[in-house]
Amino acid sequence: MRRRYCLFAVALLLSRAGAGQALALVGLQAGHRDVAAPSAAAPAPAVHHDSVYVNPEVRPQFVGGDKAFAAYLAKNIRYPQQALRDHTTGRVYIGFTLSAQGRVQDAHVVRGPGSGLDYEALRLVWLMPLWEPARVNGQPVRVTCTVPINFN
Repeated sequence: MRRRYCLFAVALLLSRAGAGQALALVGLQAGHRDVAAPSAAAPAPAVHHDSVYVNPEVRPQFVGGDKAFAAYLAKNIRYPQQALRDHTTGRVYIGFTLSAQGRVQDAHVVRGPGSGLDYEALRLVWLMPLWEPARVNGQPVRVTCTVPINFN
């Protein structure tokens, strides 16, 4: 059944174009029944330096890894007085763009409990040291990130 459809498609192409053009369109050569081998692998796509990537080949990383990130937060966090008075705890999600140099840009609160915790999480993100940037085709690129910061 499949062969019948394939032959129908070739016949249709032959009727609309010359025989040589039709065979070239379906990847066949005269006298051969096999499909032509695919050409060499396509070149890697160009890296657009003004684009912001969401899922790069190599994700960005805080210098020193997750343990260093947790240590940075523990060392620099200041629990807001209003949150202490209100007994507010929770997780603040901060979204930001990480530049190709590893700098934080455009940081904003995605979700948080309020009571000063959102502002403290933003402060921590803005003061972070440089990250190891994301990479596409071996080149550093801008990437969007979201990090959770816990307040207990």
